[in-house]
Amino acid sequence: MHTRYVRFLRAVLVLFGAGLAAFAVFLLPHFAELAARHYTELSYLKIPILIFVYLSAVPFYVALHEGVQICGSILDSEPFSVRNRTAFRRAGICALTVSVWYLAGTLTVLGLGVERPIIYVVGVLVTCCALIFSLLCAVLDQLLARAIELREENELTV
Repeated sequence: MHTRYVRFLRAVLVLFGAGLAAFAVFLLPHFAELAARHYTELSYLKIPILIFVYLSAVPFYVALHEGVQICGSILDSEPFSVRNRTAFRRAGICALTVSVWYLAGTLTVLGLGVERPIIYVVGVLVTCCALIFSLLCAVLDQLLARAIELREENELTV
Protein backbone atom coordinates (compact mmCIF):
# COMPACT_ATOMS: atom_id res chain seq x y z
CA MET A 1 0.00 0.00 0.00
CA HIS A 2 2.71 2.52 0.97
CA THR A 3 4.60 1.84 -2.26
CA ARG A 4 1.87 3.65 -4.19
CA TYR A 5 2.46 6.77 -2.13
CA VAL A 6 6.22 6.58 -2.48
CA ARG A 7 5.96 6.06 -6.24
CA PHE A 8 3.54 8.96 -6.44
CA LEU A 9 5.94 11.16 -4.45
CA ARG A 10 8.83 10.16 -6.68
CA ALA A 11 6.78 10.97 -9.79
CA VAL A 12 5.78 14.33 -8.32
CA LEU A 13 9.42 15.16 -7.56
CA VAL A 14 10.51 14.24 -11.10
CA LEU A 15 7.63 16.14 -12.73
CA PHE A 16 8.20 19.15 -10.50
CA GLY A 17 11.88 19.19 -11.41
CA ALA A 18 11.13 18.85 -15.12
CA GLY A 19 8.44 21.54 -14.99
CA LEU A 20 10.70 23.94 -13.14
CA ALA A 21 13.52 23.28 -15.61
CA ALA A 22 11.18 23.98 -18.53
CA PHE A 23 10.04 27.19 -16.84
CA ALA A 24 13.64 28.28 -16.23
CA VAL A 25 14.74 27.55 -19.78
CA PHE A 26 11.76 28.73 -21.79
CA LEU A 27 9.79 31.28 -19.74
CA LEU A 28 12.16 32.88 -17.25
CA PRO A 29 14.31 34.65 -19.88
CA HIS A 30 11.13 35.96 -21.52
CA PHE A 31 9.81 37.28 -18.20
CA ALA A 32 13.18 38.84 -17.44
CA GLU A 33 13.12 40.61 -20.79
CA LEU A 34 9.58 41.89 -20.18
CA ALA A 35 10.56 43.14 -16.72
CA ALA A 36 13.66 44.86 -18.11
CA ARG A 37 11.53 46.64 -20.73
CA HIS A 38 8.82 47.60 -18.26
CA TYR A 39 11.19 48.74 -15.50
CA THR A 40 13.96 50.36 -17.50
CA GLU A 41 15.69 51.65 -14.36
CA LEU A 42 16.29 48.00 -13.34
CA SER A 43 17.28 46.63 -16.75
CA TYR A 44 20.93 46.40 -15.64
CA LEU A 45 19.87 43.67 -13.16
CA LYS A 46 18.38 41.34 -15.79
CA ILE A 47 21.49 39.25 -16.48
CA PRO A 48 22.82 39.16 -12.87
CA ILE A 49 19.42 38.02 -11.57
CA LEU A 50 19.12 35.34 -14.26
CA ILE A 51 22.61 34.06 -13.42
CA PHE A 52 21.72 34.11 -9.73
CA VAL A 53 18.52 32.11 -10.29
CA TYR A 54 20.26 29.56 -12.52
CA LEU A 55 23.13 29.10 -10.04
CA SER A 56 20.72 28.70 -7.15
CA ALA A 57 18.96 25.95 -9.12
CA VAL A 58 22.02 23.70 -8.78
CA PRO A 59 21.64 22.98 -5.03
CA PHE A 60 17.88 22.80 -5.51
CA TYR A 61 18.26 20.02 -8.08
CA VAL A 62 20.81 18.21 -5.92
CA ALA A 63 18.26 18.20 -3.07
CA LEU A 64 15.54 17.06 -5.48
CA HIS A 65 17.78 14.22 -6.67
CA GLU A 66 18.39 13.16 -3.08
CA GLY A 67 14.62 13.04 -2.53
CA VAL A 68 14.20 10.78 -5.55
CA GLN A 69 17.02 8.56 -4.23
CA ILE A 70 15.35 8.32 -0.82
CA CYS A 71 12.10 7.26 -2.51
CA GLY A 72 14.04 4.61 -4.43
CA SER A 73 15.62 3.18 -1.29
CA ILE A 74 12.22 3.07 0.42
CA LEU A 75 10.85 1.14 -2.54
CA ASP A 76 13.84 -1.21 -2.27
CA SER A 77 12.77 -1.89 1.36
CA GLU A 78 15.80 -0.10 2.81
CA PRO A 79 14.27 2.99 4.45
CA PHE A 80 16.50 2.90 7.55
CA SER A 81 19.89 3.11 5.88
CA VAL A 82 22.97 5.22 6.30
CA ARG A 83 22.56 6.19 2.63
CA ASN A 84 19.24 7.86 3.47
CA ARG A 85 20.83 9.70 6.39
CA THR A 86 23.48 11.01 4.02
CA ALA A 87 20.79 11.98 1.52
CA PHE A 88 18.82 13.90 4.16
CA ARG A 89 21.99 15.64 5.33
CA ARG A 90 22.97 16.56 1.76
CA ALA A 91 19.46 17.82 0.94
CA GLY A 92 19.47 19.90 4.13
CA ILE A 93 22.82 21.45 3.27
CA CYS A 94 21.56 22.26 -0.22
CA ALA A 95 18.42 23.87 1.20
CA LEU A 96 20.50 25.88 3.67
CA THR A 97 22.71 27.00 0.77
CA VAL A 98 19.68 28.19 -1.19
CA SER A 99 18.39 29.98 1.90
CA VAL A 100 21.67 31.80 2.49
CA TRP A 101 22.01 32.69 -1.21
CA TYR A 102 18.52 34.19 -1.40
CA LEU A 103 19.00 36.08 1.84
CA ALA A 104 22.27 37.49 0.50
CA GLY A 105 20.65 38.27 -2.86
CA THR A 106 17.72 40.01 -1.21
CA LEU A 107 20.04 42.08 0.97
CA THR A 108 22.16 42.95 -2.07
CA VAL A 109 19.14 44.18 -4.01
CA LEU A 110 18.05 46.11 -0.92
CA GLY A 111 21.53 47.67 -0.75
CA LEU A 112 21.23 48.73 -4.39
CA GLY A 113 18.13 50.69 -3.46
CA VAL A 114 15.68 48.80 -5.65
CA GLU A 115 12.15 49.83 -4.76
CA ARG A 116 10.16 46.83 -5.96
CA PRO A 117 8.50 45.04 -3.02
CA ILE A 118 7.81 41.87 -5.02
CA ILE A 119 11.56 41.20 -5.20
CA TYR A 120 11.76 41.30 -1.41
CA VAL A 121 8.65 39.18 -0.96
CA VAL A 122 10.02 36.48 -3.27
CA GLY A 123 13.46 36.64 -1.64
CA VAL A 124 12.09 36.33 1.89
CA LEU A 125 9.62 33.61 0.84
CA VAL A 126 12.32 31.47 -0.81
CA THR A 127 14.70 32.08 2.11
CA CYS A 128 12.11 31.00 4.69
CA CYS A 129 10.87 27.97 2.73
CA ALA A 130 14.41 26.73 2.12
CA LEU A 131 15.31 27.27 5.76
CA ILE A 132 12.25 25.32 6.92
CA PHE A 133 13.11 22.51 4.51
CA SER A 134 16.67 22.47 5.82
CA LEU A 135 15.42 22.17 9.39
CA LEU A 136 13.02 19.40 8.37
CA CYS A 137 15.89 17.48 6.79
CA ALA A 138 17.95 17.87 9.98
CA VAL A 139 15.08 16.55 12.10
CA LEU A 140 14.51 13.61 9.74
CA ASP A 141 18.24 12.88 9.75
CA GLN A 142 18.22 12.66 13.56
CA LEU A 143 15.05 10.58 13.56
CA LEU A 144 16.56 8.21 11.04
CA ALA A 145 19.74 7.96 13.11
CA ARG A 146 17.66 6.91 16.12
CA ALA A 147 15.71 4.38 14.02
CA ILE A 148 18.95 2.86 12.70
CA GLU A 149 20.32 2.66 16.24
CA LEU A 150 17.16 0.90 17.49
CA ARG A 151 17.21 -1.51 14.55
CA GLU A 152 20.85 -2.41 15.25
CA GLU A 153 20.07 -2.96 18.95
CA ASN A 154 17.12 -5.14 17.99
CA GLU A 155 19.29 -7.23 15.64
CA LEU A 156 21.83 -7.77 18.45
CA THR A 157 19.20 -9.02 20.90
CA VAL A 158 17.70 -11.54 18.49
